[in-house]
Amino acid sequence: MAEIKITLDDAGRAYVSLSPSTTSGVRVSVALDGLEQADAIPALGVIALDFDHYRRLVGIEIQSAADSVLPPALLDDAERI
Repeated sequence: MAEIKITLDDAGRAYVSLSPSTTSGVRVSVALDGLEQADAIPALGVIALDFDHYRRLVGIEIQSAADSVLPPALLDDAERI
């Protein structure tokens, strides 16, 4: 079973780690605010996708207002930092 870890801070930022045990780390981060659809889907303006050395998706960064982007059940289980 996949291990997913969610952290949430007091400023409303969250991180969804899709591979908490990875040792590769983040090599490339791609912000989604530049997508054409960002005007129609406001959540895209605060999301960045993180990829490892092998270009595999390892995390999703929510840069603000995580409570308007992520489902409440995920936030309820998030680790507060």
